[in-house]
Amino acid sequence: MSDLKTAAEQKKRDSFVAICGRVFRADPDYFPQAEYRGRRIYLCTDSCLGAFLSDPERFVAAHKKSYRKEE
Repeated sequence: MSDLKTAAEQKKRDSFVAICGRVFRADPDYFPQAEYRGRRIYLCTDSCLGAFLSDPERFVAAHKKSYRKEE
Protein backbone atom coordinates (compact mmCIF):
# COMPACT_ATOMS: atom_id res chain seq x y z
CA MET A 1 0.00 0.00 0.00
CA SER A 2 2.80 2.44 0.79
CA ASP A 3 4.21 1.96 -2.73
CA LEU A 4 0.89 3.13 -4.17
CA LYS A 5 0.85 6.12 -1.85
CA THR A 6 4.43 6.99 -2.77
CA ALA A 7 3.64 6.75 -6.49
CA ALA A 8 0.59 8.99 -6.07
CA GLU A 9 2.62 11.54 -4.12
CA GLN A 10 5.32 11.54 -6.81
CA LYS A 11 2.71 12.04 -9.54
CA LYS A 12 1.22 14.96 -7.62
CA ARG A 13 4.67 16.53 -7.22
CA ASP A 14 5.31 16.10 -10.94
CA SER A 15 2.23 17.99 -12.01
CA PHE A 16 1.23 21.61 -11.69
CA VAL A 17 -1.20 24.22 -12.93
CA ALA A 18 0.25 27.17 -14.82
CA ILE A 19 -1.23 30.61 -14.17
CA CYS A 20 -3.20 30.28 -17.42
CA GLY A 21 -5.01 27.30 -15.94
CA ARG A 22 -3.34 24.60 -18.03
CA VAL A 23 -2.47 21.44 -16.12
CA PHE A 24 0.95 19.97 -16.84
CA ARG A 25 1.97 16.45 -15.91
CA ALA A 26 5.68 17.19 -15.77
CA ASP A 27 8.32 18.35 -13.35
CA PRO A 28 7.58 22.03 -12.69
CA ASP A 29 11.30 22.79 -12.33
CA TYR A 30 11.60 22.60 -16.12
CA PHE A 31 9.09 25.41 -16.70
CA PRO A 32 9.45 29.17 -16.27
CA GLN A 33 8.51 30.45 -12.81
CA ALA A 34 8.28 33.77 -11.04
CA GLU A 35 7.26 35.17 -7.69
CA TYR A 36 4.05 37.17 -7.45
CA ARG A 37 2.80 38.60 -4.17
CA GLY A 38 4.78 36.08 -2.17
CA ARG A 39 3.63 33.11 -4.20
CA ARG A 40 5.48 31.10 -6.82
CA ILE A 41 3.64 31.00 -10.12
CA TYR A 42 4.35 28.75 -13.06
CA LEU A 43 4.15 29.72 -16.68
CA CYS A 44 3.99 27.47 -19.72
CA THR A 45 6.48 29.25 -21.99
CA ASP A 46 9.34 31.74 -21.91
CA SER A 47 7.12 34.08 -23.95
CA CYS A 48 4.55 34.09 -21.14
CA LEU A 49 7.32 34.70 -18.62
CA GLY A 50 8.47 37.71 -20.65
CA ALA A 51 4.93 39.07 -20.81
CA PHE A 52 4.50 38.54 -17.08
CA LEU A 53 7.80 40.24 -16.22
CA SER A 54 6.99 43.24 -18.42
CA ASP A 55 3.73 43.95 -16.54
CA PRO A 56 2.86 41.46 -13.77
CA GLU A 57 -0.38 43.17 -12.71
CA ARG A 58 -1.75 43.29 -16.24
CA PHE A 59 -0.73 39.68 -16.95
CA VAL A 60 -2.39 38.38 -13.78
CA ALA A 61 -5.50 40.47 -14.43
CA ALA A 62 -5.82 38.81 -17.83
CA HIS A 63 -5.50 35.38 -16.21
CA LYS A 64 -7.19 36.05 -12.87
CA LYS A 65 -9.78 33.30 -13.27
CA SER A 66 -6.91 30.84 -13.09
CA TYR A 67 -5.01 32.64 -10.33
CA ARG A 68 -6.26 31.57 -6.94
CA LYS A 69 -4.62 32.43 -3.69
CA GLU A 70 -3.71 29.34 -1.74
CA GLU A 71 -4.97 29.42 1.79
